[in-house]
Amino acid sequence: MRKPEANTSGTLLGNSAYIFLIRFFPTLASVAALVWLSRHMAPTYYGRYQSFWVQWQVLQVVACLGLPTVILTYPAALVNSLVRGISRLQLCLLITSLMLVAGGFAVLQWQSSSPFEPWQTGGFLLLSVLGALLEAYALLGRQFRSLSLISVAYAGAFMLGHIFLVGQVLTSQQLMSMLLFCNVLRVAALSRLAQQHFDRVAAVVPSPFKAVRQLWLHTALNDGVQILFRWIDKFMLNFLLPPALFALYFNGTLDVPFLPLLLGAAGSGLLLHFGQPNIPDTERVTMLKEVGTVLGSLVFPLFFFLLYFRYELFGVVFAHRYDAAVPLFLVSGLVIPLRAYNFTAMLQHKSQGRAITKGAILDLLLALLLMYPLYRLLGLAGVALAFVISTYCQAAYYLALTAKLLRVSWVELLPWKMWASQLFRVGIGLLVVHELLARVVPEVLVVLIGSGLTCLLGLYLFYNARQRAQLQP
Repeated sequence: MRKPEANTSGTLLGNSAYIFLIRFFPTLASVAALVWLSRHMAPTYYGRYQSFWVQWQVLQVVACLGLPTVILTYPAALVNSLVRGISRLQLCLLITSLMLVAGGFAVLQWQSSSPFEPWQTGGFLLLSVLGALLEAYALLGRQFRSLSLISVAYAGAFMLGHIFLVGQVLTSQQLMSMLLFCNVLRVAALSRLAQQHFDRVAAVVPSPFKAVRQLWLHTALNDGVQILFRWIDKFMLNFLLPPALFALYFNGTLDVPFLPLLLGAAGSGLLLHFGQPNIPDTERVTMLKEVGTVLGSLVFPLFFFLLYFRYELFGVVFAHRYDAAVPLFLVSGLVIPLRAYNFTAMLQHKSQGRAITKGAILDLLLALLLMYPLYRLLGLAGVALAFVISTYCQAAYYLALTAKLLRVSWVELLPWKMWASQLFRVGIGLLVVHELLARVVPEVLVVLIGSGLTCLLGLYLFYNARQRAQLQP
């Protein structure tokens, strides 16, 4: 139970920071590998390589069946009861579904001329699903330091393998064999952490599967729809476009990788705190607003930096090989400000799985409905714009639903004043910085100085937002 004198906001931010760092290092390695391959490998190979990751992103979430989110939603004792109470039939169904998805992934890779062997890709998906489940359970046990060490080790091996690939020390198949070996070690380490937590926590008797079944079904469906929404355009186009053209679209519409990671960490931290006893809804709303203020201090500087410095950024990062993707990058980046708020955390805590799923499905359907007419009007940029429009509509739907559930005005759920202050200061400040730098220094220095000042500005706003959160009751 939470101690009365404990600072809830501070602990929430601390847990969210740990979760972010655990997921940060593998993502950083992935981004570094993306840039490294973009600069040094032929667009055709790079397009085939990214097709593998796009398909993996979608099918891994399908194979997980929403279980990592469900694990973080409930107390450890209840999760232990679910694990202990699972029947042979249920276990067989889970394993069968996982094997079918992994087999389907291997077939897709074989048909799309993947740089990796089909059996390797199927094995990689199996191990990544096991890793995701075990990591979620270890997070539930708050084993943050051990998880961070595992994360850093895997990220280092991932990046080293790609350096060897570009240097022609390893072939594509040898790289994947190395990643499979590293994933076996990662799963073994995570299993040990999970076993330690499992042995410490008593179970609730009897097994409460019926009580969580509905939320689990909606969570699995929602997670699938959400990841499908995020990747459906790339998933479809990787089968329709030539590899080189797909590489162009992929780089132009790639999500800023650390923002979903940041929002996911904040959401996991909120779920862990919302589940504590004796916390009223008013305090939960305060948490949402405080986390929104903190996220805004990080998201808004990044948004304006990417907006103003986009041409220089593509020139430096991709060595002007993908300049044609800049208009796509501009359009897809319009969704970034929404990353400053978690629109589903309260709904998930209130077991509104059906409502979350409905919003996700409507979001996906609206994007698909808009995709073709906007493509006819704007080309590939219209495909990106369709997803931006539907994302804003989905956010509005979730916000209105949360306000109705809590019987408050939707305005009361958002930190409007702090956001307005952050947007004004950052927007004007970075615009002036860009205009001055672009006139007097080379392109590389424009990016380096601009990114450095953006980081300093973000840290300043983050410090102020965090101090403000700690002063809240």
